Amino acid sequence: MMRHLVPVSFVLGVVALVGCANEHEIMRMDFEDSFYQAGTDMVDILWVIDDSNSMANEQMKVAQGFTRFIFAMNMAEEDVDFHIAVTSTDMDEDNEQRGMLLGEPPYLTRDDDYLPMFMERVQVGVAGSDKERGLQAAYHALSDPDAVDAGDGFLRGDSVLALVFVSDENDCSDDNWLSDDMDGGLCYDINDKLISTADYVRAFQGLKGIGGRVVASNIVGPEVSEGCDESWPGKRYMTIGNELDGINGNICESGYGDIIHDIGTQIGSPQRTFFLTHRPVLDTLTVYVDDEVVEAEDDLGWQYDDEFISVGFHGEYVPDFGSTIIVAYDIGGGK
Repeated sequence: MMRHLVPVSFVLGVVALVGCANEHEIMRMDFEDSFYQAGTDMVDILWVIDDSNSMANEQMKVAQGFTRFIFAMNMAEEDVDFHIAVTSTDMDEDNEQRGMLLGEPPYLTRDDDYLPMFMERVQVGVAGSDKERGLQAAYHALSDPDAVDAGDGFLRGDSVLALVFVSDENDCSDDNWLSDDMDGGLCYDINDKLISTADYVRAFQGLKGIGGRVVASNIVGPEVSEGCDESWPGKRYMTIGNELDGINGNICESGYGDIIHDIGTQIGSPQRTFFLTHRPVLDTLTVYVDDEVVEAEDDLGWQYDDEFISVGFHGEYVPDFGSTIIVAYDIGGGK
């Protein structure tokens, strides 16, 4: 199935149906989430770069591959209106730039000399914390009042939000439960203190409001079985990428050109995952694409994810641009 790759935004309408049959005349539903798969040419991209002491070569490879990222986005939508910013994974309390957009101006646009400026600022140095809190840094940069004021205008209401994480360690977003002077190796011993990936998915999605789109991609350590001895598997980042329609790239690749091209292309691909307003009663969940019922299947159709309260489509069943997606259900317990 041929698809045109353009950045996507979603307009979500919510209709509560009380005391009457719904328009599909199949069964009475308490609630419907309605999504429209529409194109957009506005993208706000935040690169979150590990600045610990093992990352100099990886930062250089990101810089070298950046032209392919821009090329991929321009193939999707000519002259796409983009904002591009960089922050680091260093969220130590004594870091005055923790969770801030780095550089001046704080984000780059097509009107700037953005290629050399990005290539310079993405090489953030290697003097940062050994507790790589990439998810925490991204959310801080996009939500903390001081950071938002400093980057005034970066995140726009009608844009796609694209996050790109680059790290050779797993995420250690613990809301600074580990103090600055504690060893970063402890990150792997405090799983119960880390903020859950489900909480971060909901938080990032919440930044865009009802119907907004977030894409999260990564260049991180792969699974141990892939034999990358110079990194730790970035499993928390990969979970975020899987749920937020992203690409999970291998940080041990000799060059990042192909990965970065794929990340740029993915930003403009149709959305696969749709987040529901409420937790549904599962056996009442019915999914329509352009008024046609789509069946739930393990590898085709769609699947419901109760942890993230979302419906995800697979393969050729991902709705095309211009489609209307309706998810109808009885409202269950919880949010």
